[in-house]
Amino acid sequence: MVRGVSQLLKFSRKSTPDDPLPPASVPIDSARRKMEQRVPLARSILDHPESIDSQLQSPLFGKLPRELRDLVWRFSLTRYEDLDRLYDIRKPYARPGQAAPLRVAVQLLRTCRAVYVEAFLTPFQVNPIMIFHGDDNDIPPGIPLMRTTENQFLCGELRFWQFANISSVETTLQQINLEGGGLERVSRLVGTIGRHHGHESRGYAATGYACFVSPTESSRSTSEVNWKEEHGGQLSSLPNPLVGRKITRLSIRMSRTDWWGWESRPEEGEASPSERLRLEPMINVTDLWKRPANYLAMTKGYEARKAGDEPDFQLDDFEKQGRWGSQIREYWPDLTTLELVLETFSCKKNQLDHVVQCAKLWTFPLDEGFHLVWDGKEELIRWRGAHSYEYEYRDWFTAHNIPQGAEAQSSTAIQWRPSQGNSGSDTNGQEFIIQTLTFRRERVKDHIDGDRS
Repeated sequence: MVRGVSQLLKFSRKSTPDDPLPPASVPIDSARRKMEQRVPLARSILDHPESIDSQLQSPLFGKLPRELRDLVWRFSLTRYEDLDRLYDIRKPYARPGQAAPLRVAVQLLRTCRAVYVEAFLTPFQVNPIMIFHGDDNDIPPGIPLMRTTENQFLCGELRFWQFANISSVETTLQQINLEGGGLERVSRLVGTIGRHHGHESRGYAATGYACFVSPTESSRSTSEVNWKEEHGGQLSSLPNPLVGRKITRLSIRMSRTDWWGWESRPEEGEASPSERLRLEPMINVTDLWKRPANYLAMTKGYEARKAGDEPDFQLDDFEKQGRWGSQIREYWPDLTTLELVLETFSCKKNQLDHVVQCAKLWTFPLDEGFHLVWDGKEELIRWRGAHSYEYEYRDWFTAHNIPQGAEAQSSTAIQWRPSQGNSGSDTNGQEFIIQTLTFRRERVKDHIDGDRS
């Protein structure tokens, strides 16, 4: 991905013996290490601009304006799949977009100081942090920006200022967790409320949740003051990098085994509402045997919204607090984009189609009259995986979830990994469906319902 950029950058690299590259690999004491959690190296470089070669002899710096260079940095530092290290196709986490470990070409930042000071924040601003809340077997290894609700030490290498500059989140949740307060827990892991209030990052608390503090409540450590004096006392070259960026994009993902009743045979869903795929943001739990009506909440909600009303599920005040659709307003107040990425077995496509049909009418209320509203676009992909998986304890998976059952569809299965020949090929594997819906921030008065048929 960055090969072309590297060819351009080779003209900007001025190779001199006295040109140290950030960060220097030299022993540092604990006080300085603590300081570096809070102050990026770029700040000290910018305090001494004479140490930066302007690189005007390079077309990248001599001809391209800063706005175009920023686009180059964003493209070059966006994560990509390391297809030389493919995951085993039989692993449940192997799928399009996760065919191999994700990488970020941070080597770009070591080419020269001019590049570093312009792009050192870009990897965190363009790449989402990934949060997994569910089965540990679904967690792909080798992801640089990843946390789980169980392991608070993942992402432990991130410095305070790096963590503060993340602005998007991808979370994979099982439905039991989504309907059980999962969005609140994920928000605490990334500190959405502290970021909303403009607080400063202090890493993670002992509980594993993100720690953000008000700038008025924090005080600089002695080591930071000493470091400031040591470097000329000019710590104003950059805005405060510890102030958390607001989380403006959230992607909620559910894999094929994350749904209630995912293991039910396809025909069982036709006969019983409790065995089919369902999702409704304004009810706390859609799988509750004491309330059979909950199994039909998604369809009931669709009929109400189609008629121009909001559904009434007869919830008490306590139950209303558990609705994941309402938790977005409380815990994700700065969202401008919400993605729903829903996956299932191809033999259950008709069930997912009904979920998507209902979801197009959902709106997620925010403050000040804003809602997250479906943008009118949907994306469907079909892909083929392994012939069998370790979670399969019923015969219908390999008997019914095969490409032949979906050949009548007009779309073709995408190529999501390099051909592996006869070994590990996905040619004869099971087939899966992924539907993506995007909701964007709009004022209610600006939203036109459109065709609700």
